[in-house]
Formats: sequence, structure tokens, C-alpha cells
Amino acid sequence: MTCGGRARRKPVYRMSPMEEILNKANELGLMIRGTDLYRRYEELSVKMDADDAAKKLLEEYARVSEELYVKESSGSPIGVDEKKSFQDLTEKVSQNRLIKEYIATQSYFLNLMMQIQKIISEPAGEPIEQTRIIKPNSGGKIITDF
Repeated sequence: MTCGGRARRKPVYRMSPMEEILNKANELGLMIRGTDLYRRYEELSVKMDADDAAKKLLEEYARVSEELYVKESSGSPIGVDEKKSFQDLTEKVSQNRLIKEYIATQSYFLNLMMQIQKIISEPAGEPIEQTRIIKPNSGGKIITDF
């Protein structure tokens, strides 16, 4: 209390627009981490890292798939043996339950990340409080010292 009997006001701290944006980004990250999808993806990633045979098979599949893609893109012919070998590898991958679940979960998670990125890049609605990018008591100068 001040000598006049009135309560003294605490100064109000207002976050800068950049701090607000970063806090919202942190909140989004925490929301993502709180999803069942994220937790399952993390769990499967740990299992994949611990399973040398599954990890090696998936790495081989990715390598061969990339090699065939490059060949096909450049117009080089893909041999019958290469096709058969890749088909056999694909069959092995599809029979491995851990790899199948990992790939499916990874796909769902990456899809979520792409949707989030699209929304960030192309938000619906009008910008929020555009005037808040001007520093208080700065004569209307736009903040450039992030």
C-alpha cells in the first residue's frame, strides 16, 4: 500500500510479439508430443533402433529403392534380376510386423507435420494484432532487432 491508502500496482510484463510467437510454437510442440501418434512413433523408433535385423532390412530397402528410382528417372533400364531382387526385398519388408507398423506410423506422423507446415504457411483468417509489431514508446518504429 502507498501512503494514500491505495494498493500499488505491479508492473505488467508484456511479451514481445516474437516471444509470443515462440511461446505458441513451444505450446504446439508440447501438444504434438502429447499425442498418441507421437508417443507411438517414438516407441517404434526405439524398437527399430534396438532391432538390428529390422533396421538393416529397412536401410537396404531404402537404398535399393533409391537406386532404382535414380535409374528409372535417368531413363536407364532396370534389369529383370534387379526387379526380382527388389520384389523379394519388398516381400521381406512387408512380412516384418515392426517395419510395417513403423513405416505406417511414420507416414501418419509426417503427414501431420506437413499439414501443420501448410497451415503455418497458409493460415486461414486475418493476421492477429498487426499493430503489436510496433515498439511501445518508439515513435512508431517497426521492430527489426529480433
